[in-house]
Amino acid sequence: MSLVPKNKLATTSLTLGLVGWAIYLLQWCFDLTLGLLLAAITAGAGAVCSTILDVVPLLLWLAGIVTGYAALSQIKRSGGPGRGRAVWGLVLNYFGLFFIVIFTILVVILIATGVGVGMLEKVLPMLHK
Repeated sequence: MSLVPKNKLATTSLTLGLVGWAIYLLQWCFDLTLGLLLAAITAGAGAVCSTILDVVPLLLWLAGIVTGYAALSQIKRSGGPGRGRAVWGLVLNYFGLFFIVIFTILVVILIATGVGVGMLEKVLPMLHK
């Protein structure tokens, strides 16, 4: 019985997608819990950690897209296994990239239209009571 070697680039693409999503979701948990506490204690210096956690998934997803396409190219040339991993890696990585782009566009629209300012004007007087 011979074992067919797996395509390492396909596995890397899938792993980068999964790790990128894990870090992204952990970043949200950090922002809503420990991040708020750090911001209160350090007068906003904890935002540096949050910013780093925002950028890391983006970089992982971009690297995952590159490795996914490289894996598909290798698989097409050699006819080896791993196409499913490469495709799922590309799906996870592109979905993450798409999510970041859409979320960024929505935040820019909210800031440009002043919707967020209207919400803050309602919340801030309640905090000063």
